[in-house]
Amino acid sequence: MKRSVIHLVAFGCILAPASRSLLAQKGHGNIGTSGLGATLPPVTGKSKASTREGAEAPSAGSASNPNSANVNVSSRLASNTALSARIQPLLPAGSTVATASAGFRNQGEFIAALHVSRNLGIPFDQLKTELTSQHPDSLGQAIHDLRPNLSRSTVKSDVRLAKRQAEQDIDTGDLANRLSTNATLAAHAQALLPAGTNLQTAAAGFENARQFLLVEHLAHDLNIPFAQLKADVTGANPMSLKQAVNVLRPDLNSVTVQSDLKVARQETKADLQTAGEFAEDQNEIAER
Repeated sequence: MKRSVIHLVAFGCILAPASRSLLAQKGHGNIGTSGLGATLPPVTGKSKASTREGAEAPSAGSASNPNSANVNVSSRLASNTALSARIQPLLPAGSTVATASAGFRNQGEFIAALHVSRNLGIPFDQLKTELTSQHPDSLGQAIHDLRPNLSRSTVKSDVRLAKRQAEQDIDTGDLANRLSTNATLAAHAQALLPAGTNLQTAAAGFENARQFLLVEHLAHDLNIPFAQLKADVTGANPMSLKQAVNVLRPDLNSVTVQSDLKVARQETKADLQTAGEFAEDQNEIAER
């Protein structure tokens, strides 16, 4: 019996390190005094402005090459002349897009910082220092540091506003680029607009070509002024297309509205396919 106990103790001493090694390999982290996984970092959420640029997220080697993120941001902005032109008025006097964006991790963060600077009157250089230092602050923390008189709820509201503005800038820039480089897409979109309407002006504010064309088709098919339908769908408190049509055409019953939406989606799908722009969501045109 005594010999069996000794054997069990010895086996336990051998097994314990192996178990610890196996757990670490499976992603449980180190075993600390507080229990399994005590050293795991917390999971944090991401805004649309950051997740849309997953390719720009800092890699494991970013710490050794702090300029790598900026190369990505600058090159993306340089290749999107419409977006660069849109944010130009937000830049500090004497700055270029390349110099102002230096150090930022992605274009969403950079453009949101530009809007915070404009909205709150915070010098951009001060805000940039907070966001691009060796230990960068979040946008909310940076605002709090530079405007300590603002309440927590006000700071959160300001961050949300700046991120929405950045998202709209990026969406508008991307759509403008697609319209300027795809003649077929531009021709389809222009044909649906009232005579004399500038295509790029009409497209500004939409999330993508699909949403833009869908609103155009509905306005055209139901004889709704395009500007009114656009304002309801892309305004500060955007409506769904169904809601907007109900407001602007109260004479139509729900069955008719649903049918008209279905037709408009089919027309939009056909336009995108003809223009070679139907790479994503091939089986569905989402209702907005």
